[in-house]
Amino acid sequence: MISSFKDFAIGVIASLFASFITSYAIQFIQLGKNFKFKGILNTIINYRFFIYWGLLLIVFIIARWFIRKKIEQSQTPYPMIMSIGSNYDLEGDVEGYGFKWRVHADVRRKNHISNEILDINAGMINGPYCKNDYREIKISRTYFGRYKYKCPKCGYKRILLKNSWTLECEVKEELEAKYRRTRVNS
Repeated sequence: MISSFKDFAIGVIASLFASFITSYAIQFIQLGKNFKFKGILNTIINYRFFIYWGLLLIVFIIARWFIRKKIEQSQTPYPMIMSIGSNYDLEGDVEGYGFKWRVHADVRRKNHISNEILDINAGMINGPYCKNDYREIKISRTYFGRYKYKCPKCGYKRILLKNSWTLECEVKEELEAKYRRTRVNS
């Protein structure tokens, strides 16, 4: 999409430039030896078509900047300190947001009678992986700042407003909440 938008923008700018040169070349020829910047500026102001296109381009750029900024503000901040992995009690696969995730967790509490896990602490989450063939997803950004996740093998893709760190944090919280719910329901 980014390349198609760039092609469109270049085509529009080239079209505007060509129409400006062919339509208003007479104005520049008439200026001749009296070539002054004020004369060119008056010519451009008299033909408001270019001013409108310029204003539309500026509004579009500002809207893109504003949208990207809002998307960045909605992300989970990265931690200041990262812990180095250790041995985990549990390892498993979960699905979330249309992807598969490999979760490594420690058991916080077990039921002493049935040995059922009551609470966990998800320590490390790997992913996202494709839900079809379990390949690691490639991440890129769209023109307006959304995150595009695509499998390089099968072409499975999703476009989300969240980056991979935010998705990992939400999968972790969802998994821990699932165990907390089962503890409350028991």
